Amino acid sequence: MNILLLSTYELGHQPLAVARPAAHLLAAGHRVRCQDLAVERLDEALVREAELVGISVPMHTATRLGVRLADRVRALNPAAYVCFYGLYASLHADVLLGALADSVVGGEFEAPLVALAAALDAAPGRSPRTALAASAIPPGVLTTDGGTVFLGRQELLVPRRDLLPPLDRYARVETGGEQKLVGYVEASRGCAHQCRHCPITPVYAGRLRIVPEEVVLADVRQLVTLGAEHITFGDPDFFNGIRHSLRIVAALHEEFPALTFDATIKVEHLLEHRAHLPALRAAGCLFVVSAVEAVQDDVLAHFRKGHTATDVELALGLTAAAGIPLRPTFVPFTPWTTLDDYLGLLEFVARHDLVQHVDPVQLAIRLLVPRGSTLVGTPALAPHLGPFDATTFSYRWTHPDPRVDALQAALAALVEDAARAGEDAATTFARIWSLAHAAAGRPPAASPPPARVPVGAVPRLTEPWFC
Repeated sequence: MNILLLSTYELGHQPLAVARPAAHLLAAGHRVRCQDLAVERLDEALVREAELVGISVPMHTATRLGVRLADRVRALNPAAYVCFYGLYASLHADVLLGALADSVVGGEFEAPLVALAAALDAAPGRSPRTALAASAIPPGVLTTDGGTVFLGRQELLVPRRDLLPPLDRYARVETGGEQKLVGYVEASRGCAHQCRHCPITPVYAGRLRIVPEEVVLADVRQLVTLGAEHITFGDPDFFNGIRHSLRIVAALHEEFPALTFDATIKVEHLLEHRAHLPALRAAGCLFVVSAVEAVQDDVLAHFRKGHTATDVELALGLTAAAGIPLRPTFVPFTPWTTLDDYLGLLEFVARHDLVQHVDPVQLAIRLLVPRGSTLVGTPALAPHLGPFDATTFSYRWTHPDPRVDALQAALAALVEDAARAGEDAATTFARIWSLAHAAAGRPPAASPPPARVPVGAVPRLTEPWFC
């Protein structure tokens, strides 16, 4: 069967969610082509040849772009069977199925995609779109006739990087004025935690799936061969399976002593496993990303984050002592965040000298509530929640103070313009500071305290967007 796997956006790195199923489909004997439309133009000839088109939707932005892509695929090849797959596919199956997609696959998607291709291939001489009766739909594949998400364990293969654009088309890691090519891998999928605002929670419900050590190491080896000098571990939390993760970084450091890496780790894990932070640094960890989300304890409690503002300060001290910069991410605009709360966040960033640690977009993000979010139905969100908007794949919500929504919209435009212009973080932060203080009726001349960390001193990825 001719299969085309398409990605629209995966945070500025090679789309692992395309390379992974490609390996499995090729091993099953199918003809597979891949395109990443974040860095390539859609090859219309490939679309016309395809019998099965898989569109990867691991996140919100990819889903919105994927809908437009599906319309184009349908126009070019009305007979092709279209399947959306990834985290956001099963969450929004009711929106995607029908005119846009023949099926969706969420959770662990490699095995269901292989089973789907086999079922389609078993009906030769028929249009793929009409090939499957409801009784022939494989487990893990959702259609208008029903289905369930597959979260079982499966044998994972080494991703097929050779089918993707080269690493120099993607984000780099920048440190001290030097840039290095980056490879993106995952040592685990799902998450053992169930933060209420996280889209992983309604799909995996606290389940964790480990990627075998030998698969991760083999993937890194091929990335190094392709030019990678730095690895991003994209696990939702790298310390979910800490022994597994530490074995991998130790093995990589022994084999590639000059290779550096970054990882995402929860605040509570940084505290719980503080004794292992020096080992991370010794193995080449350049920085750690952590979903801090807020510095108000009431907001953190609504999110069920598992940490407090005091814990954040402690984590900053622990990582600094280990020589690992902490790069926090935030959801600063929620129904419960007041203007004073927002000013408090800016003061927190300034007081802890985090301006160079925080990508400015992190100071403009508005809470996203997708279908299935476990925030829906909670007493905290109920008074603010509006209807689900199928065009944006999120529930609408309105802040009780109109000034907060107005400030968020203004800041979103500000940081987008600043990023396009290549403005440094300190300059953008000063503009955010002034705009926020003006919105709160504070003196317009207010300015943040001078930063002690110089521009470029904190390692960062050159792709700043996180949603």
